[in-house]
Amino acid sequence: MTTVKKLSISVPQDVAETLEQQGPGKASAYVTGAVRAQRAWEQFRDEQVRRGVALTSEGMAAARARRYAVQAEWPAERFAAVRERVRQHMEQEQAGGDQSASAA
Repeated sequence: MTTVKKLSISVPQDVAETLEQQGPGKASAYVTGAVRAQRAWEQFRDEQVRRGVALTSEGMAAARARRYAVQAEWPAERFAAVRERVRQHMEQEQAGGDQSASAA
């Protein structure tokens, strides 16, 4: 069982509105997902730095443009299938599972 710690935090109004829109008892899950995603990004960035790869704004913009170009060429079904596999993987990761999402 996961140990849980109750916190009291102050957030800007727009963030508070987003959390309130999540519904009763779901703001904690929303915040947990956001913090874990940010932490994963920071770990990825740190690993890239450790390997000598510099992540610059220009490089990230170029990679994003390449990704958008590829996505524009994909049929909607392929894009939806990849999105679903990513969603399943993220759900498993959030649930603490160590199983990989099955390939479609």
